[in-house]
Amino acid sequence: MPALPRVDRLKPIYTAAKALNFGWRFSDFLKIPNYNGISRYTNQLHRVTFRFCKQSEDSVGVRNFIEERLVEIGKQNPSVVIYAQPVRNTTPTIRAEYGNGRQLQINAKNLSMDDITKDVHLLFSRSGNPVTKLESRQSALVPSIQGQWTPITWLSTAMNTENLPNKNLSTFKSCKTSATEYLQQKNAE
Repeated sequence: MPALPRVDRLKPIYTAAKALNFGWRFSDFLKIPNYNGISRYTNQLHRVTFRFCKQSEDSVGVRNFIEERLVEIGKQNPSVVIYAQPVRNTTPTIRAEYGNGRQLQINAKNLSMDDITKDVHLLFSRSGNPVTKLESRQSALVPSIQGQWTPITWLSTAMNTENLPNKNLSTFKSCKTSATEYLQQKNAE
């Protein structure tokens, strides 16, 4: 008779391996475009295409955006190619193509001109990489009473009222004790 696998032993092994990944769990790795901003900034958005219908009521916001704000955005971003495609009886869309080959398409049906402006700003500010979802392995129903820690949490409030530059606030801070300070502490004891 063949031996059956022991299922009761597999579960503790699986849960122990799951506990090793205790901190943040990524659905993907965080990425940025290589060397962007080291020597010069390269806009990741290469092409934006507006598809709309000339007669449809769904495309009113896109048509108003093209008439009033498209030239202004084109002047601000000369490296981005902008197309306006009138297509009969189509749903209005905004398609963005990025340097890494990704395409993002937004359905602009029944959107106002201000909503389209926000979406276009979002397309211009993205890198083209997919949005990475961070999932915390720890959660609490009640947020921390202390609040979130920031680098300026325990700074002296004198920084707010002093006239800068100030010698006392400009001194180098080190956690290492110098040899002179060490000797002075030993002599004081």
